[in-house]
Amino acid sequence: MAVTSFQTLRNPPSQKLNKRVLIRLRTDIPVGAAGVDSVYTQPRMRWARIDPVGTATYTAAAQTDKAITHRVCMRHIEGVTDSHEIVHRQHVYRVQRGAPLAGESDYTIIEVEQLQ
Repeated sequence: MAVTSFQTLRNPPSQKLNKRVLIRLRTDIPVGAAGVDSVYTQPRMRWARIDPVGTATYTAAAQTDKAITHRVCMRHIEGVTDSHEIVHRQHVYRVQRGAPLAGESDYTIIEVEQLQ
């Protein structure tokens, strides 16, 4: 089965958005003298497509201290920053950056790093 690149995909058919994901804002707050606790707010559920990146993309991103392991495509969404995480089942992804897919405002492509 051929892998379709996000760059060549203008408007993915809705059946390609086949993963139900949670987008949440992560805020770390101090606890005690040296501890930190994470608080999650602004939960939003979306249908998305999650694809691993190729080795060239991973290597290039690692050289800039922004590890990119996957790309997530979903219908247009505003306000997703590198303070957000995307959760799909037991996997947690830290958002690195997002942009409109193919320069249009119908879909958003988000580059993420898989944490677990």
